[in-house]
Amino acid sequence: MNTSYDCVVIGGGIVGAATTRALAARGRRVLLLERAMPVSEASGAAAGMLAPQLEVQAGDPLLPLAIAARQYYAELVPELDRRTGVNVGYCLGGSLQVALDAGEAAALQAQVAAQTALGLKAEWLPREALARRQPGIGPEALGALLAPDDARVNNVTLTAALLADATRYGAEIVDHEAVTEVVVSSGRVTAVATPRRRYGTGAAVVAAGAWSPSLKGLPRALPIEPVRGQIAMVTWPVGEPPGVLFGRHLYVVPRGEDAILGSTMEQAGFAKDTTAGGLARIFAGTIALLPVLAAQRIHRTWAGLRPVTPDGRPVIGADPEVAGLWYATGHGRQGILLGPITGEIIRDLLLDGATRWDLDACAVTRFAAAA
Repeated sequence: MNTSYDCVVIGGGIVGAATTRALAARGRRVLLLERAMPVSEASGAAAGMLAPQLEVQAGDPLLPLAIAARQYYAELVPELDRRTGVNVGYCLGGSLQVALDAGEAAALQAQVAAQTALGLKAEWLPREALARRQPGIGPEALGALLAPDDARVNNVTLTAALLADATRYGAEIVDHEAVTEVVVSSGRVTAVATPRRRYGTGAAVVAAGAWSPSLKGLPRALPIEPVRGQIAMVTWPVGEPPGVLFGRHLYVVPRGEDAILGSTMEQAGFAKDTTAGGLARIFAGTIALLPVLAAQRIHRTWAGLRPVTPDGRPVIGADPEVAGLWYATGHGRQGILLGPITGEIIRDLLLDGATRWDLDACAVTRFAAAA
């Protein structure tokens, strides 16, 4: 252990990449360690929706942070473009949550009312208006909640851009270096260990997604489990306007000339294979939203493991018992949306000792309180 870092970030997905970049931009010596290849896990198995109004309900304490995360992209994307030249596929245009029966229609209309009461832009589109916006919409669709401020991004190129910018700021990134232990001495972090060596540091950020609970040396168990999401890519239908559509636990997201279809939520351990049953559910559900998808060519199918907590919210912030130990993990379905702003939050907490965000709903101690 002959090299010391200001901080070691454990995990090379979007959260780890954003955290590394944010710290390195402030002149800190940062090392990111990734067990496989960056963007090879959950951050590479996503569709890139920035849709907090469809994914987080009004009244959820996470909603203000999720809205701010969406807004932050308007600042982040031009900066990444200027510094790296990487096209991250950022597109505005809104998103639609489609109602396929009367109960769903009533619930979505209630969400429109709740969101507009909070000052958010939301609109109920009845069947006729929905069909004008999305002509190929399925016959069962009764209407949709439109969130016009939502956006989408290419999660793979975005994470690559964050990593590239982090290295420009001086960060070191090492792949295929699996962290096994956060070394703690006298109540504070002193190193991070892998099977090959120890890296000296006074601060460690746990951003290892579904693998976070496997780290030795943590002062508490992390109730994060892998939830498999299967995804498919098909050709976007010719003549159909590109649009982000959500249905019953499924989505259709344009990406260039293609469409990302997903996704399942399966408790399958760390198995990342696709299954005939899982893909069949995806195709059946997405075709109900946009029937013309049935005739499109399938380019690729794959799966990833989302790190999910019992309440569906991430773990962000300091450990109260170990100095220098920080959590930025468990983002579940919200990793792409919340990843960049999580990096900013960890930077502010680690370097300035404060953040403007109320993180009680994301505190690691909430699980002990629930037990």
